[in-house]
Amino acid sequence: MKKSKTVDVKGTWRLASRRTLWAGLSGVAGLALILEVVSRAGLVHPDFLPPFSVVLRESIAVWALPDFRADVASTLGSYFLGLTLSALIAIPAGILFGLSEKSYRLTRAVVELIRPIPPVALIPLVVLVFGNGLEMKLVIVMFAAVWPILFNTIYGVHDVDRQAREMAQSFGLRPWRIIRRVVLPSAAPFIATGIRISSSIALIVVITVELIAGGADGLGAFIARSRASGTEVELVYAGTLVAGFLALVINLLMNKAERRWFAWQTTTKEA
Repeated sequence: MKKSKTVDVKGTWRLASRRTLWAGLSGVAGLALILEVVSRAGLVHPDFLPPFSVVLRESIAVWALPDFRADVASTLGSYFLGLTLSALIAIPAGILFGLSEKSYRLTRAVVELIRPIPPVALIPLVVLVFGNGLEMKLVIVMFAAVWPILFNTIYGVHDVDRQAREMAQSFGLRPWRIIRRVVLPSAAPFIATGIRISSSIALIVVITVELIAGGADGLGAFIARSRASGTEVELVYAGTLVAGFLALVINLLMNKAERRWFAWQTTTKEA
């Protein structure tokens, strides 16, 4: 009975995913058609809005440029490293704050003070301290991406069954073993959701920082260089389209991994 229920849940997910995929593709196709018509009809000058077909062709052709591939690799490297460091900081801190109400109360004022600061507002200060290299991007990405992981970890720890923790304590397990065997497995779906949310934020912030602060490499720097030339507007839109494609692929992979690794959570709630 449980097996059939698990199969039903997985089948429902697959059907919902397919419907979402087709709906998304339909929306993208509709937007592309509108942009094509607007540009071809002369409602917007092609120098400001090239036809979508031209932008799509350029977004494919630009991969033949070694400099562009290096820029994409630099952006993805900064993104993955920044997201990883954010998780390494936020998950232990979230577990600590979730288990110790006193620790959370002591740090809550500081957290609530600095959390609303826009990451972009930190660029001038961080550039002065670290320059405009990799360290600058990592600091700003970590500042932006750490909060969803932190608070989702706290919520996940709070959601752990108190009786399970008390039972583990009654068996004489040490605190770190309780965290590893009880707290982390139960809070893992919340943590995964926080990482998925932070993933989108991290990529957006990396490209934004590269675009605003400049630098020698990165997809944002490629867009900035193309914009500065004044004659390669197609490359500006092509770089933007590639950035959106990368964000879409990463989000789809995150969703697939989350459904695969934590399918038991929905099954358990259904039961």
